[in-house]
Amino acid sequence: MSRASNAHARMKGPVVPLNVCFNADGTVNYAAVSNYVSWLAEKKTAIVMLTYGSSEFAALSNEELYELTEVVGAAIKGRSFFIASTKYWKPSETRKFIAHANKCGVDAVKVQVDGSIQTTQALPRYFDQIEGVNDMPLLLWTISQPMLPIETATELSKRPYIIGMKNDADMFGAYYDYTRNSTGNEFGVISGGQMRNFAFGHKFGSPAYLCPIAPFRPAVAREFYQCLVSGKDNEAWDRVFQFEEPFLQWAIDKNWLGVMKSAIQLLGFYPNNLLGPPHPPPDPNLLPEVRSKLEQLFPDP
Repeated sequence: MSRASNAHARMKGPVVPLNVCFNADGTVNYAAVSNYVSWLAEKKTAIVMLTYGSSEFAALSNEELYELTEVVGAAIKGRSFFIASTKYWKPSETRKFIAHANKCGVDAVKVQVDGSIQTTQALPRYFDQIEGVNDMPLLLWTISQPMLPIETATELSKRPYIIGMKNDADMFGAYYDYTRNSTGNEFGVISGGQMRNFAFGHKFGSPAYLCPIAPFRPAVAREFYQCLVSGKDNEAWDRVFQFEEPFLQWAIDKNWLGVMKSAIQLLGFYPNNLLGPPHPPPDPNLLPEVRSKLEQLFPDP
């Protein structure tokens, strides 16, 4: 079995989009991140992903992203599937990062490009220019505007080293089309978020989803996934209504990243809930509010 085939077979289940711990001076607290990631792996988290939004790539220098990738890989130690991600780089810089990731225990690299490159003309050329660095499996990524054309994703899904994509675009029709059109190509479409969306997408063959609960209650995310795999749809939807529905919009309204970092702080892994620079600190009342919400909705981790 090729490295790409093996990675595709393993890329299943809930995904933790990794929130990064920042110090007061805006630098990354690598030790805190390492401890948190090790706990996620210990709790049998299926997939850990560094990604543009949740991991606050806009607040990371290239050097910090390189070091963060190394730190996360060392903490996981092969216990979870690790997806690293590029920044908006030209192909030559992406090639350097793929070479670096190959030394860091990374299982696949999500190639993130500016929306202007997500076209039928440009994106295949981009992947032509980053091909052959090593045998690292790669993933596509699409955002809402402009969305990667479905026909382009379908064509790229035929390349054996491209094992999937993260869909942050349309969570319904396009999500299903990306998935259906790549059936048989060893290509998995990862839902950009929500248990609710994945409950539908899994039926079309989507193997994984970014879960809003997994970063602080990985067992709940895993139980939901197992319900779907076992055909226990009613039990899966029970978990959507019990956990996700009362939490998700509340967290978005409060301050999504601040809530997620507060939840990790309450687990004891991060010393603060600071967002990356130049964002101001979250409201001081946020931490006790998150504590109250988690105690109300969720079992102990």
